[in-house]
Amino acid sequence: MLDFEKQLKASGYIHRPLPLDHTHSYEKQQLDKEEIIQRRSIVSGGMIWQHQGRGKLKTNGTAVTLISDTRYDSWPEGAPDDGDYVNFGEVGAHLAINREDWTNFTQIKLSVTAECTNVINPNIVITLENDGAIKIPDIYNREGTHVINLEGQEKHVYVLDISNLPREEVTGIRIFSGANGSYMNLAGQLSYTISDLYLEENRQNTSAKGWQAPNREIVYSHIGYYPDFRKTAIINPEDFSENIFEVRRADDEQLVLEKAISRSETVNGSFGVLDFSELTEVGAYILQIGDTRTQSFMINNFSELSISSTWKSLNFIFCERCGCPVHGIHGTCHEDLTVEYKGTLVNFSGGWHDAGDLSQQLIQTAEVTASLFEAAEAARGNDLLSIRLLEEGEWGIDFILKTRLDAGDRITSAGITRWTDNRIGNMDDAVPRIHNSPYDNFLITGLLAKIIKALPKDHPLKAKLLQVVREDYNYAMAGFEKTGFKHEPIFWEHTYSTSKSTFLATIAWTSALMYQLFSEDNYQKEALQRFEQLLLCQEKEGLVLADGRLLKGMFYRDETCKVFQHFNHQAREHLYAQAFEEMMTAFPAHEKHEAWLQAARAYGEYLDYLDTFTAPYPMFASGIYQKDEWQDKDSFYKQHLLVSDEAEESYQKQLEQGIEVGNGLYIKRFPVWFSFRGNNAILLSMGKSAAVIGRLTNNQALLDMGHQQLQWMVGKNPFGQSMVYGEGHNYPQQYSVSSGEITGEMPVGMQTFGEEDQPYWPQFNNATYKEVWVGVAGKWLSLAAELLKYEEGKRAK
Repeated sequence: MLDFEKQLKASGYIHRPLPLDHTHSYEKQQLDKEEIIQRRSIVSGGMIWQHQGRGKLKTNGTAVTLISDTRYDSWPEGAPDDGDYVNFGEVGAHLAINREDWTNFTQIKLSVTAECTNVINPNIVITLENDGAIKIPDIYNREGTHVINLEGQEKHVYVLDISNLPREEVTGIRIFSGANGSYMNLAGQLSYTISDLYLEENRQNTSAKGWQAPNREIVYSHIGYYPDFRKTAIINPEDFSENIFEVRRADDEQLVLEKAISRSETVNGSFGVLDFSELTEVGAYILQIGDTRTQSFMINNFSELSISSTWKSLNFIFCERCGCPVHGIHGTCHEDLTVEYKGTLVNFSGGWHDAGDLSQQLIQTAEVTASLFEAAEAARGNDLLSIRLLEEGEWGIDFILKTRLDAGDRITSAGITRWTDNRIGNMDDAVPRIHNSPYDNFLITGLLAKIIKALPKDHPLKAKLLQVVREDYNYAMAGFEKTGFKHEPIFWEHTYSTSKSTFLATIAWTSALMYQLFSEDNYQKEALQRFEQLLLCQEKEGLVLADGRLLKGMFYRDETCKVFQHFNHQAREHLYAQAFEEMMTAFPAHEKHEAWLQAARAYGEYLDYLDTFTAPYPMFASGIYQKDEWQDKDSFYKQHLLVSDEAEESYQKQLEQGIEVGNGLYIKRFPVWFSFRGNNAILLSMGKSAAVIGRLTNNQALLDMGHQQLQWMVGKNPFGQSMVYGEGHNYPQQYSVSSGEITGEMPVGMQTFGEEDQPYWPQFNNATYKEVWVGVAGKWLSLAAELLKYEEGKRAK
């Protein structure tokens, strides 16, 4: 912790990036542990690298060098004329392979040397091609592709675990890199030499699929445990002959608990569970079984457990700033993102880049902004952290206000994956989109209203934002009166899949917040009307399950109660819980207050039910599905982007991999999904709901479930890996192709393979599952803030 405090101070408390710690990374452990049984060269006599795309190749024996300029004055072949969401092309080398069976090999090893000039994040991309029973790449071009963010320009050895990929008929390897601009448009060149390309069999290859813990490892929460909540760790019982586990103090090895390992038999397998919930004393500990030990972890209050991850989340968000130079990553960027509006040009740089690419989404920035202010309010006991969170939040507010046009018009998004030259008027400019969406306006108004409540009383933005939310609420209402719930969602916008029930939750939540700010009857009337309509979308009577119990409390997409509300990428589950919270806060004496509380309890019971299907792991199951939901085509194709022709058939196959709990009713542990995969935003949004409802209904178990979603992301998952780079240990490289690895980065989340319903977490780091996403960091901060509120309330009693 002392080293981290030094790093924080050296960064100016996140005014330049925190350093990267590769010593605890997955890749470092991969190299340290390997036991090579056999190896052979991939490139043999007569095999020739074929040039693809831009630039040129140089070959020297079995080595190949990719050379390209960093930008061109034309778009690559096949790109859209307006350059939407493309870079300047790729330089690639393809090696044809004659249907070789690589099943007995588990990894590819290669050396890479870079001699790049003014390149932001030197990297290469590898795609393995297989033409066997399962094709690689898949129909969505996700499987089989991996980005290596290079560790400097000098020669390094890199390893890629292929043990979990189909590889019985390998037809080729493609290695390439994108020309996506250069630092401040200085003359730039890509140059990568790939050599020493080997196939190897490693005795220590890792499993990337399924529920069982890694071989002879103890899976536990790297971020620690809260004294009053459950404390468990997980093993594969087949790996251990011992029946006892120990808990020791980390500083002096003193034994503090010795206990039997319990056996848990579930639909997901057989597990050994180390339950040490009775241990509540604050301190650093180690778990041990025989000669297998964990690294140290803390039992402590949230205010202490969350400090490191909050700073690192903030670091990730800061490093994704758009329009602002970020030390060691990029200079001022994207000043040529402009759009015409009523005879003027409006600039769209600012906020934070959306993800591993460089896209910009107003809604995403607005939600992250609100999370920063929420975290700042919860962290007021730590002045440095709170002030820095406020500062970063103000950067977000600036973007929300600069993209606000007239009468509800907003600049909403831009698809971009290149560093532009900042010169307005030439070919590499990107043109943002302008929309007037009542839903977006209600949501942003609610986010700003929530921020106003969190601001210190003397904050200079408070009066300005009060004016803004009053105006924007009226614009949202005016648009809603014209279009109602039938507004046309805009493809690629982050609110594309919004259902009527989510819309109702948002209006009720926003209106209740506005009533708290202004105490005006029109806000009260709207809040009450929309909240009552929302409750018509909730299952009240209960569906009969196979075991005879009634399942209720969950929400449908609308009041017809035909299609359940699901989230499969974008996730706003928390808006249902927040609607309950703000309605009960705004109208504590309302005659229906007790009925609202009962409805909130029912929703909490549903979340509690979902928690049981991934035991002993803490991940929430994604929800309940009906077998014929896909037949509602309008709903189906709004929920899923970029689906193939097989999507409807695939939906049914994916459902059958779930757990049938009633007639035509299935629980899916992971969502039904297609091109867009990864469930961290979903889990954190559900965790937020659990924590909010837990506070409202005084249900500590729900609050515990909220905290457990954070634990899942940092170690307590079937792979024992941290999904927060630099937090805990065993964290892998992620798809951060534009800006490079960043301390605190978080990916979209764990995925499934094909139509299965079990975790799949390969080393391959393609989008979307391993793509870094600031939205996940925002949800992390919001959930952590919720737990801090609970702790503060507990202290105040």
